[in-house]
Amino acid sequence: MKSEPAAGVASEPAGPPEKRQATRITRRLLKLSFMVMLPLILIPVLLPRKVSAKRLSGSKSAERSTRRESRVVREKQIQNVVDEFKIRMSIPDTVVVSVVEHNQLVVSVERTRDGTGAFSLLIEDDFLDGLTRDEIDAVVAHELGHVWIFTHHPFLQTEELANEIAIRVVREETLAVVYDKVWKRIGRKGDLVYLPTATAESSARESR
Repeated sequence: MKSEPAAGVASEPAGPPEKRQATRITRRLLKLSFMVMLPLILIPVLLPRKVSAKRLSGSKSAERSTRRESRVVREKQIQNVVDEFKIRMSIPDTVVVSVVEHNQLVVSVERTRDGTGAFSLLIEDDFLDGLTRDEIDAVVAHELGHVWIFTHHPFLQTEELANEIAIRVVREETLAVVYDKVWKRIGRKGDLVYLPTATAESSARESR
């Protein structure tokens, strides 16, 4: 009686040993080809996600780079205003403009810490977005007013005196508008006693 191979068990092909060896090699090559081809089949499926992630990361980097370039351009523009006003206000000291991401005071001026005696004028980037050219001039003039006091009467440092010096080169009405925008920015309302005319009017009312 002829015996049958058990179900599920692959039988060795009949034939000479050379043929069986060749069959085994062919099977191994097919398995190896499948293992090589599988990643190649999956790569097109995964690639779009990776490309999208790279594009997203690239767009953020480009946005940050554009922002930095914008700040550099603004700094140069404002530095030109500073240099012009320094001449008109007789201020010999070096004043370097920096447009920064955040400034607790929105706009400020202080001596640098490098021992050169220069001043650093810091302006918050987003605050500049809401200013006109005339208002930027007023901001610069006011801060240069503080620089003038630092170098002439350091113990008389007041907002009012800084504005008295500032109105040599800008309109007082523009300074009032700038003050209002600063107060809105920091969330605290002040009054216009800082302005020379407002002070004079207040004194006149009190003397009546």
